[in-house]
Amino acid sequence: MRLFYFKNTRRPDFKNVKKFDYNAYWDSRGFTLRTKLMERERIFFNWIRPGSRVLDIGCGNSRLLYELKHKKNCTVLGLDISPKVVGELNRLGVPAKVADLEAGLPADLGRYDYIIASEVLEHLKYPEDLVARLKPLGDRLVVSVPNSAFYRYRLHLMFTGRFFTQWAVHPAEHLRYWSHKDFLEWLGAQGLTLERFKAAAGFELMDLWPNLFCATGCYLARTKIDTQRDAG
Repeated sequence: MRLFYFKNTRRPDFKNVKKFDYNAYWDSRGFTLRTKLMERERIFFNWIRPGSRVLDIGCGNSRLLYELKHKKNCTVLGLDISPKVVGELNRLGVPAKVADLEAGLPADLGRYDYIIASEVLEHLKYPEDLVARLKPLGDRLVVSVPNSAFYRYRLHLMFTGRFFTQWAVHPAEHLRYWSHKDFLEWLGAQGLTLERFKAAAGFELMDLWPNLFCATGCYLARTKIDTQRDAG
């Protein structure tokens, strides 16, 4: 891996900024379930116990729920803003519902052992509100977010004078930014207890110095004390 390769730090094109429409995006792109798990999803897959109840919010065309259902016998449900995504997942045998996370959650979701929010929180104006609504529904939150303190972003700003670009169509795609240290404090402020952390992408030293060398962090946090497990 090249130390000074500025991946995902391209020069932004502000002349072609367009409002992002998820339904139009999936209509133009077409829905295809990913053929394999992404690195962060492999981490999630290994963390989740067989036979668990799993909710994935903002699931998109991720293969994770499909793999959990068929390989770990999990009871799964996906939420996504796009009716096209939900329809295609249901057709593939993966239960899913339409939901706008900023507007609220569907009623009668039930309870889950794990609630997954993969690359979701940074897209919301008030992720604190979402976490507050999710906590009563699940024992653990499984989260991934980009690390805004990643060394390449720091170097790109220092040498080129440009802030890192974390959007494809419109700057408002990413609304919240955390460093690894920031996110650890943010989890605590939401009343969540960190149980496990693993870097999903970055430089070779990402597990030793995650705040500097981790590009994407994965966090497993408890919403309450697991007395049965802690007693063991």
